[in-house]
Formats: sequence, C-alpha cells, structure tokens
Amino acid sequence: MFTKWNSKRDGFVLYEAVLSLMITIMTLGILQQSLQLLKTIQRVSFRDPLRLHISYEKLDSILSQNELVEIDNNKIIYKNKNDKNLKWVVEKYGSNILRLTAAVKGGHEPIFTNLDTDHPVTIEKIQNLVIITTVNKAGQKSQMCFINDP
Repeated sequence: MFTKWNSKRDGFVLYEAVLSLMITIMTLGILQQSLQLLKTIQRVSFRDPLRLHISYEKLDSILSQNELVEIDNNKIIYKNKNDKNLKWVVEKYGSNILRLTAAVKGGHEPIFTNLDTDHPVTIEKIQNLVIITTVNKAGQKSQMCFINDP
C-alpha cells in the first residue's frame, strides 16, 4: 500500500523552485510585450487605410461635380460647373498638412495631417488623371487618383 522512495530527497530544492519561477516570469513578460506590440501594429495598420479611404471618398464626391482649372506642384484648383465663382482648392499647407478650401466660402478642412516632412506631398497630372501622393510619419505611401473628365 505504501511505497518507499529510494531517493534521499523528496520534492524540489529551493533553487529549483526559484529558477522555475524566474523562467515563468520572463515568459510572461515577453508575452506581454508581444501583445502590446501586436495591438500597436493592428491599430496603426488599420487606422491609416481607413482615413485614406474616407478622405478619398470625401474629395471624390466634391471634386467629381467640378471642373479642373489649374494644377501645379502645390495645389489643384477646381471650379463649380454651375457656379463659376465657387472654387475648391486642394493644397499643401505648411510642411505636413493637405487641406481642402472653398475660395468663396472661406475656411478649410484638413484632409491629411501628420504627414512626413521629409517626403513632401506630390501632385501631378497624367493625361486626364490627377494623382496626389502622400507619405505619413510611419513611412507608408498613399496615392489618391481622380479622373478629370473634361
């Protein structure tokens, strides 16, 4: 019924218990840091494409009803097809903001903020396509393309 142990020691020695506790704590610390990094990556990688999509839809809904007047490296000017006095301007503002302004109504609406100052916003026209290229602080490049129907 009772078994006799042939070993002189029973159970763990103190240093074995301490060593296993330290390994468990180190494993939990590495796991916690990995989960925090995963949350950050998920938040950053999801937020920027969503902002790009919303900004693109907003600009497309406004500019599709207007006619391209002028384009250069810093701005695009559209005028309303019905009201020739109403103009919309998409322009670089400062070193890290792309904004939309209404020339007659005044005011402005930031389209993108917190852009990388080392990679400026580029605005170019290729045939009937207007391309706006931005780079955020994380180094992610985004392009918005608008068709300019004459």
